[in-house]
Amino acid sequence: MRKRSPTWRRIAGPCSSSVIARARSHLDRAATPTIINQHSNEANGCAPAGLAGSGNNLFTGVKTPGACNNDILVSVSGDGGSSFTGTTTDPRQLTTVTQAPGQATTDQFWQWSAFTNDARLVVSYFDRQYGKDDATGFSDTSLSSSEDLDHFAAQRVTMGSMPPPTEFGGMFFGDYTGLAAVDDAHPLWMDTRDAELFLCPGSGAPGAPPALCTASASNASRANDQDIFTQSINPRQQ
Repeated sequence: MRKRSPTWRRIAGPCSSSVIARARSHLDRAATPTIINQHSNEANGCAPAGLAGSGNNLFTGVKTPGACNNDILVSVSGDGGSSFTGTTTDPRQLTTVTQAPGQATTDQFWQWSAFTNDARLVVSYFDRQYGKDDATGFSDTSLSSSEDLDHFAAQRVTMGSMPPPTEFGGMFFGDYTGLAAVDDAHPLWMDTRDAELFLCPGSGAPGAPPALCTASASNASRANDQDIFTQSINPRQQ
């Protein structure tokens, strides 16, 4: 199994703050090669494997237990954005947003970030630390928060895990994630827990009122929908 990574998102802080941070997520579809982080066990896999035809870096060991895993790292600037710690710091030494014990060997990805009114950094992301998510491809959404850009606490946002998407045979997972923050954090994500609904065969015709049915997909016994969900989270309640 091979993986490509990561991507950067800049985090805009309060106007009164001179510190700028940006979160870096090790994603399987990003173009840069820094999949390595403080939780990667390189002695147990997670080795560079050359380049794909697209020019993206490849890694082996992605599914080796305790080897590669996606982390979200934080790069901080103390000079208004002229320089960032992530430019010169080994990614193994950078602070990770995902500090819960279960996140050390599982994947977290597709992050969004913001500051609350009291200057707390909040980061939302898809999270595979719950249940058997990391082995089955199910996902949850979590929110991490920090007052000092160094120590982060994570909260589970979803109440149950979401199955892998079935649209286009599982090849598409909508680009609908985001985060807004004022006093509370308001993560937004695409959710696949609802079934896709179809017109039942034989219905919707003269003498046969329309009826709704579920159906299978090429990669699952039940096709699922992709809905937009959001939740209000108090980042001060851990």
